[in-house]
Order: sequence, then structure tokens, then C-alpha cells
Amino acid sequence: MTDRRTRVALVGCGGMGRHHLNVLRSLPDFEIVGLCDVSAEAREACGAEYGVDGLHEDAGVMCDAESPDLVTVATQTRHHHDPTVAALRRGISVMCEKPIALDLREADAMVEAAAASGAKLAIHQQNHMHPGIRKAVEMVGQGAIGDVMLVRGRNKAGRKSGNEFMEMGTHITDMMMRFAGPPEWCSASVFYEGRLATRGDVMHAQEMSPRDRDSGYVMGSRATGRYGFAGGVMGEIVFLDYAKTDNTNYGVDVLGTEGQLAVRTSGDLNDSLWNLPRPMEGHPSQASDWHQINLSNAGLESPIISMYRGMATAIADDSQPPCDGVTGRWGFEMIMGVYASHIADGARVGLPLSDRAHPLEGWAIAPDA
Repeated sequence: MTDRRTRVALVGCGGMGRHHLNVLRSLPDFEIVGLCDVSAEAREACGAEYGVDGLHEDAGVMCDAESPDLVTVATQTRHHHDPTVAALRRGISVMCEKPIALDLREADAMVEAAAASGAKLAIHQQNHMHPGIRKAVEMVGQGAIGDVMLVRGRNKAGRKSGNEFMEMGTHITDMMMRFAGPPEWCSASVFYEGRLATRGDVMHAQEMSPRDRDSGYVMGSRATGRYGFAGGVMGEIVFLDYAKTDNTNYGVDVLGTEGQLAVRTSGDLNDSLWNLPRPMEGHPSQASDWHQINLSNAGLESPIISMYRGMATAIADDSQPPCDGVTGRWGFEMIMGVYASHIADGARVGLPLSDRAHPLEGWAIAPDA
């Protein structure tokens, strides 16, 4: 490590970009040296607010002019690939917002660009570094719940499953992999308006929900997926299209041979990890048997700060950052596996997928069988 501040340039001066800028401004070891946005109004407003003079329309030009150590890509998903690859090819590390890309072809190109240049690529799945997740991983490693049998992902709801997959889905799959590693297969079904979804139900994300970000092709209002991990560990996700968001539901359950852990990653950092000291939940009247794990000594740092500190360490030490590009791509692969399996009538599909195109892209335009 060196004492030099990490020079950061940011692409995307919208709401998510400002979230990153607020965090970076609070960290004395980081310096914001450039801003990029296709909107002159947006970049000039951010430049004035955050005291940044290096304002640019093109990410490559910004990289050449400002010589950052790190580029944060905080655009909508459709615009993740180009600025990420532009920076990586120049040997500049990248923190890219989730999900990694619109499809696996783009994700592969981003991962390959990082490998070719030696620059670091991290995907901002901030719950990867959540104190509750980190403590739960530690407890599992210490045998606190025996052997892991099942990891269950839990979503916030408030969206149809198609949008939820691209908005929050990779947060959930990344948390699942913290306990089980990359999956070997997926089997899934997607439903729309009370029936199995068909190719006619494929639409763009903002057609399904105009308030959401541009995340490419989506499908379905409800979905269920099962995963197989190494060693016989099972995984499952169920998105049920509840009308209202419930942050208290958001996280993962880890079921072991001797106990269970429940991690909830919204709200108070110290109120995020619970343990049941037996393998089966039992009767609802026994819910009080769950007890909270005190995280006050676990380092209650905001996960986004931990992500940035981890990235700075990776750049300085030539190590891998938290949720590196390969890991971020796997989280996205798990979502694409849901669609690929549904198209195959729910059959198991091996992961990684052999066809790197978006499963819905070809299916939507294919002629009826």
C-alpha cells in the first residue's frame, strides 16, 4: 500500500452516480478527478456540486485527460460495457454498477479486457461486503450450522420478477454464492399473469416498469429457480410479485445440518444476522428460538465504503478486489440461467451457459414452433 490518494473518475452523473460521489467525497484516501456524462447539464451540475473541473462527454477521453487510478461506472446497465472496456484497455481499474452487463457476451468482453490489461474489475454488489454476510460466512466456516445444505435467496418484492432480476437479482445471487460458490446448473420456471410465460411476454425493462432503469430484455411477473452447487448444496430463489416492497425480507437464508442463519441486508447493520441453533424451523410458535448475532465488533462499515477500500487495496497490492469481474459475471449468469431453463421447459441447464447471447433475445423473435 502507498499513502497516495486513489484518483477516481466517474461515468454517469445521475442518481446512482451521485450516491457514489457522496461516498467518495467522504473518504480522505480518494480524490475525484473527473466526471463523464452524455448530458452536459448533468455533468456540469455534478462538477459544480462536487468541485470537479475535469468534465467530459466521452469516457475514453476522460481517461486520457485525467489519468485516474479507478473509473466508477454508474450508468444504466445498457451503458456499462463501453466505458468499462475503454478504461480497462488503458490499464485503468473499474468499479462497475450491477448487473455487470446486458448479456453474457458483454460480460465476457469486460472480464477479458481486465485479464488482458491486468487492471482490476469489480462489480458493485455491495452486499458482498455487508457485515452480516461477512460474519455469516465466518460462522459457516467455523462450523456453526454444520454442513450447508440449502441457500435460499429472498427478494424485496415491489416489482415484477422480470425487473427484479435485473434490479436486485444479482445482489441475491451474489450473496448465495458467498456460501455455496458458483452453481453447476439451474432449473427454473417464469410466470406472467397467472400462466407460464411465453415468447410474446418478452419486453424491455422500461416497458414492464417505466420507473426502472434500462436493463434490456426482461420477462415475467413471478419466477422460481433452483440451483445445484458443488457438494450437493442446493439453492433456490422465489420472486412472487408482491405489490409492495418489504426490505425486511431481503437477504439470504442458509440452512445447515445443525442450524440456520438468516441474513437481512436492509436497515441497521447490527440488526442483520440471526441464528437458529437447530436444523429445522419447527412450529411458528417457536420463532422466538431465533437469536440475533451481535455485530458490534465485526466492523460496522457501510458496504460501499468496504468495496472502495477493497478496490484501493487490490490496485495497490495487485490482488483481486471484492466481487471481481468473474464473480460478478457468475451472479449475472445465475439470472440468465433462469431464462434459459424456462425456455427449455424447466429442464436443467448447465452453467456457465454455452450460448452467451441473452436467452430472451433470440426466443422473442423466433418463429412459433
